[in-house]
Amino acid sequence: MAQTEKTIEGLLEMLAYRLDCVYLSDLRQPRFLPAIQREISKISPKKFSLREWQDAVTYITEDRRPFESPEQAADYLKNYRI
Repeated sequence: MAQTEKTIEGLLEMLAYRLDCVYLSDLRQPRFLPAIQREISKISPKKFSLREWQDAVTYITEDRRPFESPEQAADYLKNYRI
């Protein structure tokens, strides 16, 4: 059965689905960053846990850092520059 956005639970998986990535690891490619940031702007940070946001920041940017809230992590990703 094909995945639909309603069956996707994780933030990274949702981003990969919305951006039509073949592999989750495609999210690490710099060319996807502007699209990731546009998608993040459409998502309420509260839709995902702080842990999900921290994992997304670490996976996409390879920068491991603590955040105090989902909003803080989402803002970091929205403003991240390579």
